[in-house]
Amino acid sequence: MRTIVLLMWWMLSAIALAGDTVDVNVADVDELSAVLIGIGPAKAEKIIAFREAFGPIQTPEELLAVKGIGRKTLEKNRSRIITLLIKPQTAIKQPVGLDDTPANH
Repeated sequence: MRTIVLLMWWMLSAIALAGDTVDVNVADVDELSAVLIGIGPAKAEKIIAFREAFGPIQTPEELLAVKGIGRKTLEKNRSRIITLLIKPQTAIKQPVGLDDTPANH
């Protein structure tokens, strides 16, 4: 079971790095500092300490409470941050079978 969990974590980490996004609730120091602009290992450790102290990060704005992260840093990284409430968009399937004919109304 532990092997499966580690394998899933590794796969998710690889996907996040490949897409230039990172889930700030599960990423380690290396992932955070590699993906986020202006975030080095020291600030990445502060992000991890923050989520451990206060629980999962719900929105990117919560990172403003981390010492050393300001509005400019947040805005540079907004499109790179995944949180519990912010997930990458998935394609929406178009409805099939509806058109302008009266039989469909």
